[in-house]
Amino acid sequence: MPVHVIAAHLVVITAPLTALLALGYAWRPGIRRALRLPLVAAGVLNVALAVWAEEAGSTLYEALRASAARAGKDLPATVLAHAHQGDALTAVSFALAVTVLAVVWWVLAPGRARGAGAVAASCLLTAAVAAVWWYTGTTLVAGLESVWAQHVMWPS
Repeated sequence: MPVHVIAAHLVVITAPLTALLALGYAWRPGIRRALRLPLVAAGVLNVALAVWAEEAGSTLYEALRASAARAGKDLPATVLAHAHQGDALTAVSFALAVTVLAVVWWVLAPGRARGAGAVAASCLLTAAVAAVWWYTGTTLVAGLESVWAQHVMWPS
């Protein structure tokens, strides 16, 4: 089994979990103190796993491309689409982690006064969450399509 498959499965778990923690942190001030360190840890872990999955995916992509070239074929377009989606997922995971670090120790730090800044920070965090959820889903779908594009369909 390629390393990319393992790394990608871990990202598919950690990215939505990190986003869910961030959403709770953004909109539930009463639980911020309890979520602060787990959210930071999940955000950093998710970025590390996303980078690992992207690196392993690049290696797998090059191996698949070389194998297809030896066979005189092109890779299905879905493989390249999955690679682009994976790049985007890594970028939004990084953006979520940076946003988390900024708001956890600054605007939305536990005990800080509420106000327009807190609402704006919560909205920014929510936008990062939405991006992570979107790109996790689209990357997963593109990955599944790229795997199945290389298999013969069952006869009807």
